[in-house]
Amino acid sequence: MDFDEDSGTYSFPCRCSGRYSIAESDLEAGREIAPCVDLLVKTARAKTVLSAVLLAIVTLEYAVDAAIYNSGKYVDDRVVGLPYKAGEQPLHESYSGHITVRTWMPEGGAPKDNGSAKLFYWYFPAIAPKVEEPPLLLWIQGGPGSSSMIGLLTEMGPLSLSDDGEFTRRNVTWANHYDLLVVDQPAGTGFSSVSPRANLTLDDLFPMANMMPKSVVDSWKAEYPGNVNDYKFIKSPMTIEFIVAEAQDMLRKLMHPLVKLSSKTAPFGEMFTSALKARQSEIPDMLRSIRRSIRFHEHTGPDQVGSFSLPKDGGSDDNSDDPFLVNSGYAEERENKTVWEKIGLTSDESGDFVNGYATNMRAVGKDMWTFMQIFFEQRPALRKRDFYVFSESYGGKYVPAIAAYIDQQNVKLGKDNLQAVNLRGVSIGNSLVHPVLQILAHGSIGFAWGLLDVEQADTIDLLAFKAINHTLNGDLEAGNEIRLLMFDYFRNITGGVNWYDIRRRNHSYKRTYLDQGLNNPVVREALNTKDIAYGVDHGVYYYLSGDIMRTTAPLFPTLLNKYSVHLNQGQFDFRDGVAGNTLWINSLKWPDRSKFSLADRQQWWLEKELVGYTRSGGKLSHWVILNAGHMSPGDQPEACLDMARRIVLL
Repeated sequence: MDFDEDSGTYSFPCRCSGRYSIAESDLEAGREIAPCVDLLVKTARAKTVLSAVLLAIVTLEYAVDAAIYNSGKYVDDRVVGLPYKAGEQPLHESYSGHITVRTWMPEGGAPKDNGSAKLFYWYFPAIAPKVEEPPLLLWIQGGPGSSSMIGLLTEMGPLSLSDDGEFTRRNVTWANHYDLLVVDQPAGTGFSSVSPRANLTLDDLFPMANMMPKSVVDSWKAEYPGNVNDYKFIKSPMTIEFIVAEAQDMLRKLMHPLVKLSSKTAPFGEMFTSALKARQSEIPDMLRSIRRSIRFHEHTGPDQVGSFSLPKDGGSDDNSDDPFLVNSGYAEERENKTVWEKIGLTSDESGDFVNGYATNMRAVGKDMWTFMQIFFEQRPALRKRDFYVFSESYGGKYVPAIAAYIDQQNVKLGKDNLQAVNLRGVSIGNSLVHPVLQILAHGSIGFAWGLLDVEQADTIDLLAFKAINHTLNGDLEAGNEIRLLMFDYFRNITGGVNWYDIRRRNHSYKRTYLDQGLNNPVVREALNTKDIAYGVDHGVYYYLSGDIMRTTAPLFPTLLNKYSVHLNQGQFDFRDGVAGNTLWINSLKWPDRSKFSLADRQQWWLEKELVGYTRSGGKLSHWVILNAGHMSPGDQPEACLDMARRIVLL
């Protein structure tokens, strides 16, 4: 910046060629600076000294802008014009928009009726990188159907959104030292879209509701007139009495000598009865009274009380071919299996998408691979960066599938292919990976925390066992419906305790301000999404409902041979917390299993503060984050940033 005392003007570089000059008097009057650029910047009225300072700041920013525009970077999607809180320093550089990952012509449709699936992204180059080419971190939210804007704006991103719709800067953010890419996926989530949208009803979303009394159902449906997508949250109509009856039905099946459960349930029977006995439930004694029946057999030893497991009913003892069972590391035994067959999908991919929506994790992997290829085409300099995928919750399904698909495509492309994605590792917080095993922990967790008494915990476990039985018999949708009944029961009998963070008691997360703020026309214009609103599309969940109880645990042994895998849980998460995740982690078979299981658990300190515990062996690390819930990066930002540093080794 130069100042000419004779003419009383400042001159500085701008995005057009040459320099731009402005009179000091115009600056003090708040005149527009650099009208030739796409964004017109105005300074506040100020005295001459303050004006000079402000102008120096603007000059520096425009010098950087000029460098960006002249560098050959893809800038068509630059974020410009976000409403910031007064006095807040705007984030200088970020980019957002949509990438079309699929198009199709609906049956009988015309070209103008082509369907499309688009994924929304918001990309933040590192604000203060420690190295010239910092790692690229991808963040995706869970759900299925939860927007990644939740993680971005409430957990680890560089920006927060206030209740009045204004943006502020977050000091503790992963975007300070790393490139951060946040994506709404699968298509239909948040700002992402499937067009045309699914035309769903309440009956689609709650198939068991019509088993309730008609008066109850009619009253419930009257609360939600119109399109289901008008409601972000729809309360379940299931009553405690109905849910308890479902649990008692499971107990009757267990006790009836003529009713046989699948032999596939056998590995879970011992865990089920062990949990009941640990809290001195009466059910194991009831089952023991019929131990001579064809349903159960008793194992006794010199140092153990009788324990029960479900017998094999003539089925094969070799369960290595079943993706839903506890042991999932059977890759060496079934070398001819594809990675997707290991989680129970067939080689027929024609049903991966229905009406534009993903129906399984292979479909999710396909869309993210397509997205990343187009994103890297726009920004080829990023392709060689170390690439890490971070997520939470349903990310336990998304992330291993995305990583497995990337790995599969990289292998097909061959070594050093320019289209390969430089995947280095994955990290999943509070994850749902192996549902049939994880849900067996809920009764014991609730009882240990004092949220459930013995009978209530028994009901939770009976519902979990019923969900397991449906799932292992191949009816994954029915298994998920009973799983949802289990959570309905928990909510009802605890008075609405927040299952994502029990410290919050009956207080839920307030997210309405995100819906309002992100749908502000000014914000949508700035984010290059003025044609697609931010909201909920229940089609995302509906079309994945048959996949929710499907395990992704069999994908991990292959990933652990090549990539670092980091799993973490917040201490106070009931839904997908430490106990349930520990069950499947400890059951996983992989080459370095002994290294992990024999490793000592380490205290995790941040300066003088104990923030958690870690165990690492081979390429697997398990982190427990103290004083945190399901959204751990928002609860303990410094600890989770430290975890991210250790994961990317930078």
